[in-house]
Amino acid sequence: MRESSRGGGSRATAVLELAAALAVALGSVFLLMDVLLTHTGFGWVPFAGVLGAFALAYHSGRYRDTRFLSVWVAAGALLAVVSTVTGFFNGLTDEPYGTPAFVQLLPNLYGPALHLTYYQYGSGPLTLDSGYIYLPLMTFLQVPGIDYRWVTVGAWAAMVFLLRRNAAAVLLVGGPWVALLAANGFNDFVSLVFLTVFFATLRGWTGRAAEVVSLGLKQFANVVVVVYYLWHRRWREALLVVGITVAFLMPFAFLDPSGVLCRAILLDPDPTCSSGNSAAFASIVFTHLNYYVWPLWLLAVFGPPYVVKMRGPAYATERALLARDLGHVAADGAPAEIPTWAYLLLPVYRLRTRGRRNVG
Repeated sequence: MRESSRGGGSRATAVLELAAALAVALGSVFLLMDVLLTHTGFGWVPFAGVLGAFALAYHSGRYRDTRFLSVWVAAGALLAVVSTVTGFFNGLTDEPYGTPAFVQLLPNLYGPALHLTYYQYGSGPLTLDSGYIYLPLMTFLQVPGIDYRWVTVGAWAAMVFLLRRNAAAVLLVGGPWVALLAANGFNDFVSLVFLTVFFATLRGWTGRAAEVVSLGLKQFANVVVVVYYLWHRRWREALLVVGITVAFLMPFAFLDPSGVLCRAILLDPDPTCSSGNSAAFASIVFTHLNYYVWPLWLLAVFGPPYVVKMRGPAYATERALLARDLGHVAADGAPAEIPTWAYLLLPVYRLRTRGRRNVG
């Protein structure tokens, strides 16, 4: 957020551009407010709203304006605080009640199911009957006596702060919709803040410690780290991630191996662990509201450096081929600069180029 504004224009223009971005981001949420409380399958709409707001701000260059980003993040923070305190558009998940309470199952964390009765903003009693399907550290990362929603809001704020030097990243994860998900207490934010420390900010032992903690929280983080190492052909580190994950689960596997297999591997929260819920989980994975935070985070952390790489010499061949295919040729016959939207096609051209090299 320390970058200066690239997009010029008057103050009125800046206000209109900010209003347009907020209207797209917030409008997609408020129009579906009642629907989202009962039907999470429409979560792709606010996700698309975030991408639409990003596209508007990116096209105008306003996303580099620190004042623009400050208002953007402030709007998210305000909505998160109001939602947490008053219950406004809250109650999208039982995770702020279940995640801290699973510690009651120790030492056999993956054995019996948790049977919990709770009240939420005066409504209830509500019940939760579920096995523990996360990795062991998730239930431990809480602040005793503090509503778990404040933990997730704090994790969101820390994540935005850690990404503050990357304007595009702040725009993607610092806005109202992502902040509102944090206010609802989705525990994904606890995993994401440790992943952010590892990938985006720190190195050395501090970064390694953050990586190890992230591997004990939620399985998505383990997949991200393994894929990252495999992509960079760092085979030893990828195997080490698997080893650390096994080490976290091993003490509980001695107590209840079938429970670890059912809960932590197959992701079946059914109290009897016999419903085959993992198949149902896989079929509805794209309907969970909180899961859309992960692709936004991936874009925020890995997208900007990849775009810089695509604009550099590493993709010169692909840019030339794409420019010719699009008819963007300079007067001297050399390939001209491709439009911004065309960069979405460059990964496809990279795969095509590599395929031709392999055939050759």
